Amino acid sequence: MFSPSSLQTQDNKTFLSMINNVLTTDGFYFCTDYDLTHTLQRLANVSHDFQEMSLLERADQRFVWNGSLLREFLAQPELHKFAIPVVHGFIVMKPCRINGKIFEWILISRRSCFRAGVRYYVRGIDSEGHAANFVETEQIVLYNGGRASFVQTRGSMPFFWSQRPNLKYKPKPLISKNTNHMDGIQRHFDSQVLIYGKQTILNLVNQKGSEKPLEQAFAKMVSGMENGMIKYVAFDFHKECSRMRWDRLNILVDNVAETQDEYRFVPCRLGGLNLQPSGY
Repeated sequence: MFSPSSLQTQDNKTFLSMINNVLTTDGFYFCTDYDLTHTLQRLANVSHDFQEMSLLERADQRFVWNGSLLREFLAQPELHKFAIPVVHGFIVMKPCRINGKIFEWILISRRSCFRAGVRYYVRGIDSEGHAANFVETEQIVLYNGGRASFVQTRGSMPFFWSQRPNLKYKPKPLISKNTNHMDGIQRHFDSQVLIYGKQTILNLVNQKGSEKPLEQAFAKMVSGMENGMIKYVAFDFHKECSRMRWDRLNILVDNVAETQDEYRFVPCRLGGLNLQPSGY
C-alpha cells in the first residue's frame, strides 16, 4: 500500500488548493455546441471545411484559456470531442422588449490569454504586439430568425510602457527608452486591421499630469504609421465628465458618430444557433 510522505502530502494539498482556486474563479465559460472564441461575423464567413473541424481545432487561440492543457490532444483527433476550449470574460443573455418587439440580447466579452495580468503590473504590449488585458466585446441581437452583431475591442495602449506599483496611490507611468515602439505598435495594428478591419482608436486617458506623455506618445506613433485604416480620437474623460457630468459624453459621441455609422453592424443568418454557454 502506498503511503505518501509528509512532503508529498503537503504538495498534494498545495496542488489541490491551486485547482480549487481556478475552478472557483468567476468568468470562465465553455459551450459544447457553439464556438465561443469567434464572433458571428467570423463564423458566417468560414468555409465548409472549417465548420467540420472540432471546437479544439478551429478555436481562436487568443481566447482559449486552457490551451496549454489541450495542446497534447491536438495530435489525437479521436479525443477532440472531449477537449472543450474554455474562455474567460463575461457573458450575459437577456430577453428584451422595445416598442412591442421581443428579442434576445447577448453580450460576450472575450479576454485574451496573451499578456493578461493584474492592473499596474502588466501594461503596454509584448514583442509580438499583444496588448495587455485585451478584450473583444461582441453585442448580439437575435430577432425573428435574424442575428446582428457589433464588435469592439479594448486594451492597454500598444507601445512599451510600465506603471509598477509603489507606495503612491497612482504610480507614475514610464515609457521605455530602449525599445522600438513603432515595430511593436505596427505589429499590434497590423493584426487588428487584419482581423477587424478599419480602426477608430478612442483614448480616454488624462491629457495632463502623469498620463499626458502617454497620450502624446500614442498620438505621435499613430500619426507616424500613416495608415488610412486607423483613426485616432483623444478624449480627456476625467476632465470632461468630472463631477458626474455624464452628458458631456455627447461631445465624444458626436465626434465619432459618422465613423460609427460607417462601421454599422453585421447581419447574418446562421442555422441552428444555440448559444447556451456553461460557466464555472
